[in-house]
Amino acid sequence: MTEPFDPSISSSDYLSVARERHRTGTSRLSEELARMLDDAAYDCGLNKEHVDILIDPSNWSAAVRDENKKPRVFLDSRVNQRGNAEINWACGDFDILYDEDFLTRYANSARSSHSVPWRGLGELMWWRGYEPLVNEVTIHKSPTAAALLYAHAARLKELASFLARHVHLVGAMELNFTYRDGEVTAADFVPTIPPDRLQELIQEREGRTAARLREAVERIVPKE
Repeated sequence: MTEPFDPSISSSDYLSVARERHRTGTSRLSEELARMLDDAAYDCGLNKEHVDILIDPSNWSAAVRDENKKPRVFLDSRVNQRGNAEINWACGDFDILYDEDFLTRYANSARSSHSVPWRGLGELMWWRGYEPLVNEVTIHKSPTAAALLYAHAARLKELASFLARHVHLVGAMELNFTYRDGEVTAADFVPTIPPDRLQELIQEREGRTAARLREAVERIVPKE
């Protein structure tokens, strides 16, 4: 039986539990996943440098700074074809980006997956081996893998809480666990905001994108 995820337990505490279980041999992980536990500095794939850049007012638009506001951010997620999870504020499955709240060069760089070496500026967390880790939990019922997966879920919550203090966090994604007979059967990214509000945000951004395209066409194509 796997204990349910407890949001009051920190990511560091969950990592400690996973390391202890792996060390004692009660439930060992594959070599790829074990590397996370062997690294004492592992922070669930968090890129602190990219977080610092996002909350730095010098990267915000003049309009936001002049009005003493905070830029709007939606913390999105995506599981790529290799089974790794990407936590990103500038792109994701819902594509909610308030680019007008940031300097153009920064917003454009954040959109790109290769704006800086290895990872894009918009990516705040990268979970290598996410799908294999979930399989270890849901299929092989590994207690060590469960603690490691819970650590990532807790770190994502901690990131959202931190961002909410520095930017206007309009919404975020979090890991939702499904249980049956005391075991985890699924781990899915779900929005922290109601479906109707999420749809409003998506439609709002789609409308703004369409308006920008029309303006661009009008500048290029002379009116008859």
